Amino acid sequence: MSATKTGKRNTLGIISSLAFFFGSMLFLPQFGQYAIIGVWLFMGGSGLMFIDTLKRQPAEL
Repeated sequence: MSATKTGKRNTLGIISSLAFFFGSMLFLPQFGQYAIIGVWLFMGGSGLMFIDTLKRQPAEL
């Protein structure tokens, strides 16, 4: 059954998306002093998205 049919939320997907969003926002010129944090958030979001993909699709790999 899919996650939408059971009503479960994809918590890992939500967290990774938020990390991407806020990490990307910190690349803007007005937040330049926080660019290093933005890089780490962006990389963390990538890692979480990769883990989420592996968790959801193990049979297709």
